Amino acid sequence: MFGVNVSPFLLSATIKHHIEKYREQYPAATEMLDTCLYVDDVISGADDISQALKISKDADTIMKNASMKLRKWNSNDQTLMKTWEYEGLETHPRHSENNSGVQSPKVLGIPWNVIHDYFTIDVKGLLELDASKPVTKRIVLQSAGKIYDPVGFLSLYTIKLKCLLQELWLRKLAWDDELPPDIYASWLQW
Repeated sequence: MFGVNVSPFLLSATIKHHIEKYREQYPAATEMLDTCLYVDDVISGADDISQALKISKDADTIMKNASMKLRKWNSNDQTLMKTWEYEGLETHPRHSENNSGVQSPKVLGIPWNVIHDYFTIDVKGLLELDASKPVTKRIVLQSAGKIYDPVGFLSLYTIKLKCLLQELWLRKLAWDDELPPDIYASWLQW
């Protein structure tokens, strides 16, 4: 059945149906699985280690009963990581500055530095524009397409780029026409 267009929906519906059976027994874990599950990743948090441990163990129990193993548990708290390992939950390998062989885990495709607890968004591609070519509507759109920001961390900057693109469309510039001086100045500011 997988590979069919409805497969993601069926997986989601099956998981939701399964976790409903446990709503009374494990209310916090079922709520977390119901609201924080994205395809096959759960992204959640807790107020303290004991709450995180209880919810994670309950969620693991719920999913094991459906023969679905939760794995790659990760936290920025070392105590919780060690407790998960002690409890037999499969944790994600730790990333450190000295160990470049271990990839940073990703949340919605964005690398998460677990040790320092911050996300990294790569904008190097934006800085590698060919200065010998004129800046056109095509170049501006290509630059916008290089920005992957599903959560909106860069919205303060991307909104300016979107407004610039809107202005290019309003002026009916062709794809390969060089930007007018006033828009080019805005582009350089961006």
